[in-house]
Amino acid sequence: MEVRFSKKAVKFLKKLDAQSAEKVRQKILQLQSMLETEGVIPFTELDIKKLKGQWDGYFRLRVGQIRVIFTVVNSEIEILLIQDIGFRGGIYN
Repeated sequence: MEVRFSKKAVKFLKKLDAQSAEKVRQKILQLQSMLETEGVIPFTELDIKKLKGQWDGYFRLRVGQIRVIFTVVNSEIEILLIQDIGFRGGIYN
């Protein structure tokens, strides 16, 4: 499974302090490995919720005060697309 980051997500990760950025990276790697082994999104294990409204079709991964918005693209090669990363208050705008 391939992980792709949007430009917006990469920009946020670069601004984060090293410790927080590493926590986010570890959660994303954990999500990737669970998707590869189990083939389903681990909602309860990683505190993931399905989003509604303008984010319909996307999921939210919680890492403390930081939220990671992602989706899984099913094509020939499965792709985990990290659409956006941000703090709890302003990520959903």
